[in-house]
Amino acid sequence: MKISELLKIPILSNAKIAAGKNGVGRSVQSVNMMDAPDIIQFLKPNELLVTTAYFIRDNPTEMVKLVRFMAKNNCSGLGIKTRRFLHSIPSEVIKIANEENLPLIELPLEHSLGEIVNESLSYILARRTKELQFAINTQREFTKLVHKGEKLSKIIDRLSTILDKPILLIDHLNRVIVETHHFRSTEMKKLRKNIVKDIDANHSSIKQQPLYLSVYKPSSLKGKFVHFFPIDTYFKKSYLLIIGFDYPVDGYTLLSVEQVTNVISFELLKQHALSEKNLHIKNNFFTALLDGDLPESEVLKRGGKYGLKKDQSYNVIACKIDENNEKITQSLSFYNSFQVEGFKYTIYEHLKSMFSKTGMEFCIFIKNDIFVLLLDRENMKSEQQLTEFIQSVQKKLHEQLNVSISFGVSTHCKDIRNIHRGYRHAVEALEAGYQLRKSHFIQTYRTKDITELLQMIPLANVTEFYESTLKELAYTTNKDLLSLVQTISVFIENHCQIAETAKRLYVHRNTVVYRLEKCEELLNISLKDSDETLRLRIALLIRSFLLEKVKP
Repeated sequence: MKISELLKIPILSNAKIAAGKNGVGRSVQSVNMMDAPDIIQFLKPNELLVTTAYFIRDNPTEMVKLVRFMAKNNCSGLGIKTRRFLHSIPSEVIKIANEENLPLIELPLEHSLGEIVNESLSYILARRTKELQFAINTQREFTKLVHKGEKLSKIIDRLSTILDKPILLIDHLNRVIVETHHFRSTEMKKLRKNIVKDIDANHSSIKQQPLYLSVYKPSSLKGKFVHFFPIDTYFKKSYLLIIGFDYPVDGYTLLSVEQVTNVISFELLKQHALSEKNLHIKNNFFTALLDGDLPESEVLKRGGKYGLKKDQSYNVIACKIDENNEKITQSLSFYNSFQVEGFKYTIYEHLKSMFSKTGMEFCIFIKNDIFVLLLDRENMKSEQQLTEFIQSVQKKLHEQLNVSISFGVSTHCKDIRNIHRGYRHAVEALEAGYQLRKSHFIQTYRTKDITELLQMIPLANVTEFYESTLKELAYTTNKDLLSLVQTISVFIENHCQIAETAKRLYVHRNTVVYRLEKCEELLNISLKDSDETLRLRIALLIRSFLLEKVKP
């Protein structure tokens, strides 16, 4: 309730606002009476104070102090019974009340302070009781709609009818999932488009604070506001947008909207649970496909509903949350595995939404901690365009979810029978980037031809070459020796440039020099010899597939 509304009750009908008229919109939730000089320490926000000012009648400075304190602490106003002990309000007090926009009210003489307090509190309580009953009735009505199985569109249409306002429901991906009939006209369609555009542009700020926008077009709504009412469900935040309210919104309306947003939240949770169940079924199918546990006939039968085609060629993209980002996110937000899975599902939805906008046919699923996309090569963009698009996806995910994700991209697979190989290559590309200590990267699988040629050589010959080249480093599990293998790999990858190797490994140049000298000593070679570095390069390529087949 506002001060301006409270002043309309009969007992205050003869009250006059002496100062602070611009503050009559202040909220008032309780009324207190001052009968002691230490009242200031007991004042609360949204409280109207009434007094005879007996204890400060000869001390304008204390009265100014009281007004400043009440304004600072968001009190509702100060009511003074003048012509009793205080014959007139000091001019300096009136000045400060006007500056602070704190209503200074001259109370009528015919009623005691006790009567004024009792009548005011009774009115406030009656009004609050009426509001709460209205809220309960609203919640009952909309809960019944949910129990009847009504869709979100029916629930929001009912709210729109009650409020007589256009309404949009926008999900956490900034998609309009429900709109009322008001948006059929051309002007309202433009308004909807501009609203979504503003949300995209201000995604981060909208997440952090309540928001409302001014409407300029159509002219019938000019000067009105678009109010955003958040609907929270774990990591997701959807918004109910109601267009045409004045500012601020009255209490009854806020209560109605709050109850409906609660109902919508439960409905969205129900839909989310169903979507997660379907994703779980999809993940199990593709995991079995990649692990080679399904016959081709079953792959074609079950894969058809996910868009798989028998003779269609695909590119496989594997993406993963960077490990350093995982640690930060878990320490800040995750308290159990349920929340971790919820966050992974949110990333899945964002990836799905972003790739859907490209017009490419694709399928997306999750295998363990890796998000996997199968892209149809028939309508796929060029490699450069695909890379640029993935870069934009990385940027948006970082901006919207504060998450760093890296991508591994395979070469093309001829048909669905080779998808498992494409997945392995995409993961290998991803792991290659991590071995180079990179993050937020896009790595394309490039070593396919060389590796396949090496795999054509008899295993015994390949093993002999590998062991004779790397010697005691070949199968080591020792942490220090493994760091030497990594150093050699990065050194050769960076064309034997020590400075670049140190930069990639995040170590000092002297550390790289020491490790390389240690390698030369263990392998009895000179890294300045081009033949030796070629042998090492080949041995490291062999290592990428040999350790899966041969154990020391």
